[in-house]
Amino acid sequence: MSWFLAERRLSRVLVTRLRYLGDIVMATAVIEALRHGDAGLEIGFLCEQTHAAVLTGHPDLARIHELDARRRGSDARARVGSRLGMGAGTLAMVRELRDTRYDAAVDLFFNPRSAWLLWMAGIPARLAGPAGGRRHLFTHGSAPGTAAWPVDLAEVAPGGLGEHLSRLAPLVHGESGLSFASWFRREGLRATTRLAPRAGGRTGEPPPVLLAPGATWATKRWPVSHWRELAATLAAGQERPVRVLPPPGGSALAAAIADVQSAGDVKALPESSLTEVLDHLAGAAGLVAVDGGIMHAAVALGVPTLALFGPTDPGLWFPYEGSGPFRVLATRPACHPCHLHECPAFVCLPELQPATVADAAQALFRGEGER
Repeated sequence: MSWFLAERRLSRVLVTRLRYLGDIVMATAVIEALRHGDAGLEIGFLCEQTHAAVLTGHPDLARIHELDARRRGSDARARVGSRLGMGAGTLAMVRELRDTRYDAAVDLFFNPRSAWLLWMAGIPARLAGPAGGRRHLFTHGSAPGTAAWPVDLAEVAPGGLGEHLSRLAPLVHGESGLSFASWFRREGLRATTRLAPRAGGRTGEPPPVLLAPGATWATKRWPVSHWRELAATLAAGQERPVRVLPPPGGSALAAAIADVQSAGDVKALPESSLTEVLDHLAGAAGLVAVDGGIMHAAVALGVPTLALFGPTDPGLWFPYEGSGPFRVLATRPACHPCHLHECPAFVCLPELQPATVADAAQALFRGEGER
């Protein structure tokens, strides 16, 4: 099995999504598809070092290139498991990529930094989506809804997963001679994400239900009072412990949620590194989370996941329903989706009632919530 691009066989391919934990997890769908078509393909991944740990041990990656990037603002403060200073700087990364001698790079971010990095590294084929003024830095571009990536593939490659996979549209499968999209359809595949298996927390207690309230945007935050009511209900009704995962710098938030009167066991976990968070997820009976990277990581680990959505579009950012024990809840008012970071008339998440969430979570964690 093999992949070809412009009649050149590919033996070494770089996939890159520089930042945002959830997007990096979603990018593993591209790795899965490439490996399915060529078991011998050597695949590398380039991302900022902050979230590189999420890919550690991935069975289909030959190497992970960690870029040292220092960013400011609320986005930077909200990142999990920062490892600043442990990655390569820009020029060092250019040398590292040049030395690896990739045949092609698939850029799933195509922002200025990633575009220039791949160009300076001299990777001969550079695939991206609509890159605007940076399109001259790439050799190939593609997007869903074009002849190369038909819209009817949305059923098996929905939302953001399809967006990522569409970057592979210029590839041709060597043995069949089919375009990537035709090959994907013929194989009967469905876009999936996957992380390396983990041992789990090994705490000696029954697998807990995890609550992940952390969100960078104000409009992705479910009210603390709602989280408290949910924690008490699940602890009493599920007969298993409930643990609250604090976001970075959010120990007080987790403690406030866990401080409830309940017939069950509710506790806040200590702030943890990304590696420790992944271990907690792997050992969980289920997760209730708002839209964010922890939610995507849980799905990729196969953990039953209930996602609470506010202003963002679940069709794009939770393309997992129907492929496992994964379910989304969203009120979808007339203004939805708005994708606003702040909203003076914020109603979408607050109107999602704890009783509704508790019922859905209990059904899902009993195995009754798969669609």
